[in-house]
Amino acid sequence: MATSTRAENLIFGSGTVLDTARLRYQLGKRLNVAKQDVHAYVIGEHGDSEFVVWSSAFIGGILLTEFPIPQGATLEQIQQEYAQLTRKRGYNIFERKGNTSYGISTVVCQLVDTILRDEKQIFPVSAKADSNYGVGSEVVLGLPCIIGSKGIERQLLLSRNAHEQRLLEESANKLNEAYNSLHN
Repeated sequence: MATSTRAENLIFGSGTVLDTARLRYQLGKRLNVAKQDVHAYVIGEHGDSEFVVWSSAFIGGILLTEFPIPQGATLEQIQQEYAQLTRKRGYNIFERKGNTSYGISTVVCQLVDTILRDEKQIFPVSAKADSNYGVGSEVVLGLPCIIGSKGIERQLLLSRNAHEQRLLEESANKLNEAYNSLHN
């Protein structure tokens, strides 16, 4: 997506930023590395159809599939456990505290700081999907974008395997159905 100052670049949602942050923190703890060295994204709908793009996950520049996994666990076990944990974490916090306001307020502060400081950080914010994602150009879902003083300065195309592409299409369909139900 080209850099632009169109209004649609200035309007975006928090997408799956919080889910991605939770995943990076928990996965870093499990692998005994700093969360800043975990490069993995949760994309799609912020909700039940969100998913982790494991095929593009890196730990400090090393593909997750090649990273040494702690003894007593397999990569498949970790992927299943953290995919579920990430999806349910917000619900668990809500059940304990009655809200998740601190997490989302932290995300909003990060996004505002990134814009004000023109930091060009990458966040999976809610934005219209680039046509290369293959889910239509009108669906809005959490996808990695470079955020700076112009809002969404560029949407990045995250590599996905065939299974992850199906999950993205399912998530987009769920969002389209919800949107269409508002107009019926």
